[in-house]
Amino acid sequence: MFKHLSLSCLLLTTITASSVIAAPLVGQVSNVVPDAFKSDKGCADDAVWKPAKFPQKFNQKNCFKTNDGGSVILTLKSDNSTLVIGENSIVLVDSLLENDGQGNFIIKPKIQKGYMGFNVKSNEGHKVDFSTGTAAASIRGTKGVIGGDEKSFFVGLKDGHLTVFDSVRVTDSIPIANGQTVLGREKFLVLNLKSSGDTAFAKTLVTLLADSTLSLEELEAAVVKADSAYQESHASSAAASQSPADVANKEDQATALKVPKIKYSSYDSLRCVANVSVSDVQGDDVRLSSLMDGTPIAEVGVKRNMSKRLDLRSGVHEYEFVVENSAGRNSVKKTLGCYPMKPFSIKLFGKKYESLTIPPEPPIANFDGTIMQTVQFQIRVPENDPSFLNKVTVRQNGKVILQERLSQIQNLDYQIPVELNRNMKNRFDIEVIHKSGYVVKTSKVYGVSK
Repeated sequence: MFKHLSLSCLLLTTITASSVIAAPLVGQVSNVVPDAFKSDKGCADDAVWKPAKFPQKFNQKNCFKTNDGGSVILTLKSDNSTLVIGENSIVLVDSLLENDGQGNFIIKPKIQKGYMGFNVKSNEGHKVDFSTGTAAASIRGTKGVIGGDEKSFFVGLKDGHLTVFDSVRVTDSIPIANGQTVLGREKFLVLNLKSSGDTAFAKTLVTLLADSTLSLEELEAAVVKADSAYQESHASSAAASQSPADVANKEDQATALKVPKIKYSSYDSLRCVANVSVSDVQGDDVRLSSLMDGTPIAEVGVKRNMSKRLDLRSGVHEYEFVVENSAGRNSVKKTLGCYPMKPFSIKLFGKKYESLTIPPEPPIANFDGTIMQTVQFQIRVPENDPSFLNKVTVRQNGKVILQERLSQIQNLDYQIPVELNRNMKNRFDIEVIHKSGYVVKTSKVYGVSK
């Protein structure tokens, strides 16, 4: 899926309505670690490279290149968001537009190789869209790192939320949150890593992704192992730099701090909300989050013991409601169905009233005079999913000839063979009840005459 991948990112931020004239100035170089270079006219083989300097303005079509140990921090003039170009990287500031007709400030850097950290302001209207030949990602107010080469890419988040889309099948998407990293090679792979969004750890990801001999399973194992090793080395360095008093103080704090508790109480399948209660809340670092089928969908901060309504998504899903702080986490899992009330319809095939002229009964002994027909209809629910239905009933002249409930309803297309009686109207009443309680009825009549 990721063949011939070119990695780029698109930064959208809102500026004042008075800024209507496009300008080449993008921002300023706010820090440089040698060796780092800048070219005024792109990244071509014949580009003229000069040492990047601080402070130094940069414009569209400028290209930055770093060697071993080098880095460049770019500050965008629109809102002071920052981009950090890592070592052994090449990044082109491809284009700039200060007004796209909706007041947006757009910058499009292309990562030709290597990686780049980002810290985007969370102001209302500010947005960052990353895109590649086969993938795209959209974020607001997020801190993390993105990188890759022509065949693979990764995005890791330290803070915020981000959704990665398949550019070919735009309906395919993977939302990730802080603490998660998505890798792209043959397909998307989401990992929970303690080092997600760490620009220093990104160097390791670049090296592992560049190893084409690793299968996707081997790559996953290697990344998880590297994450553990990176965290252990940081923990050892931090412990070595602490005094005995610091260690004792942190141990006392950890002992005093309780893990918050969470309890599920109920849910509303029509309004699509679940009710939970959080207790033993201490401090301001308590977080309450929701995961649907293992994917994060929401997160809020909690500052006191409270009851909270959490949004659900349409359909039947497994939810995990999590409350956590620095002392640990507690969670509760529930499989819940959400069925918001939405109008739907029943499509009858053929006319609602059909008149049939039947030849006289043949003089055959024991012939009961019935005629066979097929009542055909289609239930059109917006989700196109029979699990959203509660009951389907078909009556002939008031008598139930078919009734299905809940799990018995396996499809939305019905073809029911029926027997028609001669010399009378044969009325078929169809009633469909949605799990939301919404009811749709229709009928079909066969008039039979000689």
